[in-house]
Amino acid sequence: VTALGIKKEKRRVGYATQEVKGASLQKAVAPNVVESLTGKIAGVTVTTNGSDFFSDPQIYLRGEKPLIVVDGVPQPNSDFWNLSSDDIENITVLKGAAASALYGSLGANGAIQITMKSGRGIEGTVISFNSSTTFQGSFLRIPHGQTQYGPGNTGRYEFGTGAAGGGGVNDFDYSVWGPKFDGRLIKQFDSPIDPETGERIPTPWISRGEDNLKNFMEVGMVTSNNISVQSNSDRGSFVISNSYKYAKASTPGQRLDINTFRLRGNLILSDAINIDGSLQYNYQYSDNRIRGTYGPTSPIYLLSIWGGANFDVRNFDGDNIWLPGKEGIKQNFVENWRYNNPYILSHYWKKPWTKNDILTYLKANFKLSDKFSGSLRSTLNSYSLTNNEEISMDIYNYDIPDRGGRFRYNATRYFENNTDFLLSYKDSFFDDEVQLNGTLGANQRYLRIENESASTTQLIIPEVFTLDNSVDQVTPTSSKEYKGVYSAYASLDFSYNNQLFFGMTGRVDKSSTLPEANDTFFYPSVYVSAVLSDMIDLPEPISYLKLRSAYAQVGGDLGIYDATNSYSTGRYRDLPTASFPGTLENPNLKPSFTNSFEYGFETKLFGSRFGIDFSYYENEFGPQIFTQPFSSASGYDGIRLNGRTTERRGMDFSINAIPFRTDNFNWSTIVNFDKSKEYLTSLPPLPDGTPQENEGRTKVGDLIGDYWYSEWERAPDGQLIIQSSGLPKITDFPVNQGNTQPDFTASVNNSLTYKNLSLNFLIDGRFGGVTYDRYERDLWRAGGHPDAIHPERELSNIAYVNGTDARTMQIPGLAVVSGEATYDPDGNILTDTRVFEPSTYKVDYQTWAGGYKAAWQNVLIEKTFAKLREVSLTYVLPSSILDKTFMNSASISLIGRNLLYWTKDDTFGDLDTYTVSTGDTNLQLPSQRSYGFNINFQF
Repeated sequence: VTALGIKKEKRRVGYATQEVKGASLQKAVAPNVVESLTGKIAGVTVTTNGSDFFSDPQIYLRGEKPLIVVDGVPQPNSDFWNLSSDDIENITVLKGAAASALYGSLGANGAIQITMKSGRGIEGTVISFNSSTTFQGSFLRIPHGQTQYGPGNTGRYEFGTGAAGGGGVNDFDYSVWGPKFDGRLIKQFDSPIDPETGERIPTPWISRGEDNLKNFMEVGMVTSNNISVQSNSDRGSFVISNSYKYAKASTPGQRLDINTFRLRGNLILSDAINIDGSLQYNYQYSDNRIRGTYGPTSPIYLLSIWGGANFDVRNFDGDNIWLPGKEGIKQNFVENWRYNNPYILSHYWKKPWTKNDILTYLKANFKLSDKFSGSLRSTLNSYSLTNNEEISMDIYNYDIPDRGGRFRYNATRYFENNTDFLLSYKDSFFDDEVQLNGTLGANQRYLRIENESASTTQLIIPEVFTLDNSVDQVTPTSSKEYKGVYSAYASLDFSYNNQLFFGMTGRVDKSSTLPEANDTFFYPSVYVSAVLSDMIDLPEPISYLKLRSAYAQVGGDLGIYDATNSYSTGRYRDLPTASFPGTLENPNLKPSFTNSFEYGFETKLFGSRFGIDFSYYENEFGPQIFTQPFSSASGYDGIRLNGRTTERRGMDFSINAIPFRTDNFNWSTIVNFDKSKEYLTSLPPLPDGTPQENEGRTKVGDLIGDYWYSEWERAPDGQLIIQSSGLPKITDFPVNQGNTQPDFTASVNNSLTYKNLSLNFLIDGRFGGVTYDRYERDLWRAGGHPDAIHPERELSNIAYVNGTDARTMQIPGLAVVSGEATYDPDGNILTDTRVFEPSTYKVDYQTWAGGYKAAWQNVLIEKTFAKLREVSLTYVLPSSILDKTFMNSASISLIGRNLLYWTKDDTFGDLDTYTVSTGDTNLQLPSQRSYGFNINFQF
């Protein structure tokens, strides 16, 4: 299935495609269907958010975000929660712009076409039931702190006011730099109060929460059940399906219910006319759809990084969430300045989520003659979403410093309609040696997005979450966005002797988001391919060999209203406001373009037991529309221009092999590999005509995604330069520390079958690229790193308390006695007159940890990782058993996901969840292994 749903033989296609059967997605079911694509397509990368499986996974194809198409309906806004893996027949990935050019600007980065089950090909009526249940087990990696020292600062215990009632050395938020857990008597947050003096009675200082994060997390579960009826006859076919998915997260209080009802049918009215239609309704509901982030709303932030082990988190659950007599007003926790009781966050910072999603189309197909056919179709992609926040009093966050509670209302309504027609022509000439296929079509795309939001300030009455329960006046905001695109397109495909193929497409768009003078633009594509194995004699092992090449240009428009400046209205302290954007819009903007070149080959060897599909591609993005900054003295920060271009060059391939096969045993394997890099290739001149040679630190011709940080200053022999403070000296200029882009991705998918028993397992990984390890950095800053237990720490603590010299750590290096070094702009030494001697400078332990071990220069890691992503062991019941039942087929599977994890560098996080663009983490919840089972039967 190619663009616009046009079906072609694989041998006739002149660009890279790859297919995944729906059955491979329906055993080891992932929370979100797109996660099941991980490792199964060369060039496809999927990033998730760890155990926070209510977050939307991100999918990239050759480094860019592709278009998602479901049964021919484009879904540029898809979050994939509206798709059930049980309804999928197959997925075809159109890897380049040449493959998806007919989709217009939406298809500039390729497309992932999802074909749902239709009932066609079924004999009679088939009822199917599929059920999968998985449980989240142990953690792949989990950040954990040392448990020998407790919270505080400079060796002294601290806790904040509120629940503790005072009594700390400094009553405010703390790190984990307190005294050693040695049983000494200390006035603690939960020490009893002497009724006579009103003072806290000292209690033993011991570790009580060595596994707080693990004890806080629960067993997560995902269960998915689908029942469907498919029927096929000479009058048409239909399928009716209902899927229900229930997901319970590992974080307490998080659940998600998803129900998907789907009806699709094809009615054959005559030999010349048939009607095809589909209706899918998806309902998502969660009373608390939390997403992990950095800050005092994150369990990792509270329990693993900054919290310490002087408490057992389980003592703050249930009836102990609130202080007695202050329910809904004052939370109960170890301190009450910045940190929150994590159970409060789970149960009293709710983010209720309700989404109603409709995806439907109606299509009429006409056979006009033996050579001409046509179709007329209209599609609808629509949803309404309510995504609120209900924040109880006394919860702290950076944007709620007053702890007064909040109610935030957010609603979105999305409506997209595509109406198109397609006229097709098919003919052959010269005794069928030459075949011609042509299409001519047009499309109208209409898009409407409406948003409404409003927020209270502090709540008047606790636990009443309405907009009229606000201390201050509520100022609602709303927006409406409209977009229209009118398109016409055509394609021509020629074949000679079913061996040599040539094709071209052309499309013209008129977009409402571009300036009127440049709102219409045309772009073409062309391909050629040849099946050499049918044209010339090749060595006997080569049973099939095809060469292909393709070029495409795809135009792109702007975001809605990006071509015009307009005021945004609001309110400040009950006064109306209007603001003008800082970016000056340009009435002369032209469309941006993507130019794609692709070359490849497909071959099958040894009787088709070994096959390779290889592609090399160059994708040039531009001239892109970007913002050119200039002096703010002009009244603006910049202007939107055409001109910036980047280029991604890469290659990918897939290998299909059957290493071993007998009558009872079969071993098949699929290897996928992708390698690409993106470069900055050109920039327009500055407004005064001066050429631009760099964008920030990135020069024209350089890789995009370099990390630039200052580096430790070193002597010629590589030793650190130590300052009188006892810390290493850093350079006055940033240094390229590496690039975030991975060197390559790879996967191996194996299937071993012996009679009725089959074992499937998938190993995949990303290799190369750098990032900084936020877990490592923050654990050292906080004093909770597992390695922060050196004897020198206790010596520093004693000195802190006694007021003596606490400098116990000496970093090896050299001190500069005299002279200096000078550098060029690139950091190369120009002159060096420095004279060195061995450093004798020392630094206290807490400063050593925060200023040296937690420094950016020390926490850079390589992003290389590999996973045992997916395992399933399936037993298919033999016919000797099924013949005695009402079932036609049945199977049971044991399944597992994310079972093993390896990284090149030690890290507490799951690199799989790090972002593709910057490669860092936001303290997502730790990833976990999952185990479960699948049951499938038909009758």
